[in-house]
Amino acid sequence: MKNLRSAILIFIALQLHSCQSGTTESGVLDFQQKTFEKVDCAGQDCAKVSLSYPFFSSPSESADFLNAHVEQQLVMFLNIGENQKIVPLDSAVTTFLDSYVAFREDFDSPQEWEITVDSKVTFQSPTLISIVFDTFSFTGGAHPNTYKMYLNFDVGKNAPMKNDELILDKKGLLTLAETKFKDYHDVPDSVSLEKDGSFFLENDKDFFLPAAMGFEGEEFVLFFNPYEIGPYVMGSTELRFTREEIKGLVIIP
Repeated sequence: MKNLRSAILIFIALQLHSCQSGTTESGVLDFQQKTFEKVDCAGQDCAKVSLSYPFFSSPSESADFLNAHVEQQLVMFLNIGENQKIVPLDSAVTTFLDSYVAFREDFDSPQEWEITVDSKVTFQSPTLISIVFDTFSFTGGAHPNTYKMYLNFDVGKNAPMKNDELILDKKGLLTLAETKFKDYHDVPDSVSLEKDGSFFLENDKDFFLPAAMGFEGEEFVLFFNPYEIGPYVMGSTELRFTREEIKGLVIIP
């Protein structure tokens, strides 16, 4: 068999560590942090999947609901190309690694692939949970990609929360966020973002809220990923707000 893999290394580490309860407050779910790693090689080059994510261990519908959504999100990160099917996590990992091996068999050029996802609970109360996903991926190209997103959940309803459901006053939040955004990027108060010309704006003139938003401890975070509001070289933009700053603008869980 031509182009047979000369070396295959498969290492699976599945362990539970740092068992933790977000707080002792009644109604808060216990969770543990799971880690998973798997590597497959073609010759001297390898593809690697590394995942760290919360697993809710409280026996309840809420725990089952959250675990299912976390797993689905991990699967979406592992999907490449046009195949965006929701499948079991182990199947998604196998498909990703098999795709790498098939690629190397078709294109005999040195290249390694990697997907790393670090996901954790950043806020938990009896009514709301925020989970952040920090993702690093490289499957060829000029540079790797990094991406951050938040999943926010209404625990009482066992339902994911859209950004619009977090926001009470969008116009007020836009004004506050734009002020902090300009300060972050050293844009003078007297200069509009449109006139500055350094950013990608809605309709080429309007500031907008990012897709990634959620709670981290006592703070509310707005996170613009690379390319979202500026060129790749600008990187990401993270804006943090105290509870007092967002009072009346965003729900306070």
